[in-house]
Amino acid sequence: MRNTMSTPPERSSGAILGLPGEVEGSAAFVYDGRGPRVSPAIEVQSWLDPKLVGEPVQDPSGVGVHALGFGVADVDAAVAALTERGCRMVGHGEWLAHKRWATVRDANGVTLDIVGDDAVPSGETRMRHLRITCTDLSVSVPWYEGVGFEVLGQERVTDATVVGLDGPVDAVAARLRLPDEPFEVLLIEWKDPKSHGRHYAEPNHAGIFRAAVGVDDTRAAYEAMSGAGWTFDRAPMLVELKGTPVPDMWICFISDPDGVPFEFVERPRSAFVKS
Repeated sequence: MRNTMSTPPERSSGAILGLPGEVEGSAAFVYDGRGPRVSPAIEVQSWLDPKLVGEPVQDPSGVGVHALGFGVADVDAAVAALTERGCRMVGHGEWLAHKRWATVRDANGVTLDIVGDDAVPSGETRMRHLRITCTDLSVSVPWYEGVGFEVLGQERVTDATVVGLDGPVDAVAARLRLPDEPFEVLLIEWKDPKSHGRHYAEPNHAGIFRAAVGVDDTRAAYEAMSGAGWTFDRAPMLVELKGTPVPDMWICFISDPDGVPFEFVERPRSAFVKS
């Protein structure tokens, strides 16, 4: 992964994230080897005011965003490199669809899924999925389909030692993807142990807080979906990204049935290069 652009520490309105008054922080946008306009990005956020709170969720059956997934050619080599950089192993073996899989946590407690993928060039990384625990797939899947995701398939889970749950388990995992984007959402409903809780509401909570999807016109998407009965967290706002080559853009927020925020970012598909 590589950092390609950053915003300087500064004070700005917290309104877009639902916070009163001004906040202070900075962000770095990190891409895999394909780079901007092809790879999805991780926005690494630094919180100065308000301060960072809480700990990243680590119980796989706790509702909310759990892990970022990465595809690599050599799982063992990737895990060894991450361990040298302060990560610790949670579990490893074969998991969903019999993929080579390892789960690690970084020095801040954020969970990473490292998944074998023979299509990834040796020594490189591809952002692969966002793993989310949901309360009820029958409720969450239609919501994601309404946003534009397609279900690729579902799989029963009876062993989850790879992600840190010992003993027999019962869960169902669903893979979803936008039509023109290889990055996936991996939704898991845990039945035994049962999915519990709700995604944390504080944007300055440690861990993975939100996901973003590009839309051609944020205001048009907001008006169309609001007219169809969708409820948004906040109406579109114009956001300036100082210190980056990205022009000002319109952004709004909508949350899934378990409170996971999705950010609609005005980035027309014509601005991106297909890989």
